[in-house]
Amino acid sequence: MTDKPTSETFNWDEAPVNNGPIAPEDMCKASQAFDQWFACLTVGKQLSNYYRYGEKRGCGKHWSKLKLCMGLKLRSGESRKEVLREYREKDEAERNSLPNVLDVWTRRT
Repeated sequence: MTDKPTSETFNWDEAPVNNGPIAPEDMCKASQAFDQWFACLTVGKQLSNYYRYGEKRGCGKHWSKLKLCMGLKLRSGESRKEVLREYREKDEAERNSLPNVLDVWTRRT
């Protein structure tokens, strides 16, 4: 005999709702960083990068993110937020300095 869940076992009206911003601790997941690093190392990704750009793709950025996520587990709350904020600012500045599609294409008028 299996117990089927009923509407009495869980009240949807009393369920906690998180409408606020995502906590900084949730932004850096070690498992996700590991998956990105490992995917970068695969033969398919490396071949497509070699075909497109003529060189092997460096996966150092993914490795540093994995190290950061692992290191955040050892830090206190405020220190963790500060380190993660600095990492995001540095990453954003680096992304903004790289060429993008607007550097290649011009808008038709």
